[in-house]
Amino acid sequence: MRLSSTPRRLASAALAGSVLLALPACTGSEPSAAPDPAASTTSQVRELVPGAPGEPVATASGPIDVEVPGWSHADLAFVQMMIPHHRQALEMAALAPERASSTEVLSLARRIDAAQAPEIWLMSQWLAAEGLDVPEAGDDPSEWDHAAHGHAGMAGLLTPEEMAALIRAEGTDFDRLFLEGMIRHHDGAVQMATEGMPESTNARVLELMEEVATGQLAEIARMERLLDQLPA
Repeated sequence: MRLSSTPRRLASAALAGSVLLALPACTGSEPSAAPDPAASTTSQVRELVPGAPGEPVATASGPIDVEVPGWSHADLAFVQMMIPHHRQALEMAALAPERASSTEVLSLARRIDAAQAPEIWLMSQWLAAEGLDVPEAGDDPSEWDHAAHGHAGMAGLLTPEEMAALIRAEGTDFDRLFLEGMIRHHDGAVQMATEGMPESTNARVLELMEEVATGQLAEIARMERLLDQLPA
């Protein structure tokens, strides 16, 4: 049985927007500075109020507006969501050496690992350099889903039940589940990237969005061909 698939959005559709917009932030952890000369966006953080000697630091009663140069909210959401999104792809790819029967599927899994592991490291470094929270291995991906704040959400993830089924599968059954699941997973990444592009204000994040969209669209086409070649 094939896993469900989200509608595919072509990267070219997102590139049509010529105006980059900055959205208000939804977390209390925002960049303090960014090396890219880009437009600033207003974010909301909580102000710390120092106490008297021996007393703890208090938090102001509400958020205050501060200027956050270089990063839009779309940039922050994309990076914080793509790290756990990539991690699940690596978990899927790590199953292939012992379960895949197709050499093409095994090769694909290795390519995914080689591409996405360095991107996880890079995005983690960006967040850490800005003093932002970095998703850790083992975190529940839903903890980083920005959909609750009115932004594009984390799309294409396999459910725990689907991951368990992939772990149990072997041979051709594994190949089929892997390809179906990874096509949907890539679809989600392309959706996240294309939805973030028009609102990105950081050149490095925008470049990564474009690379994710174009690279994973190409891999989707390859996986669809492999899926068609599997024995019934």
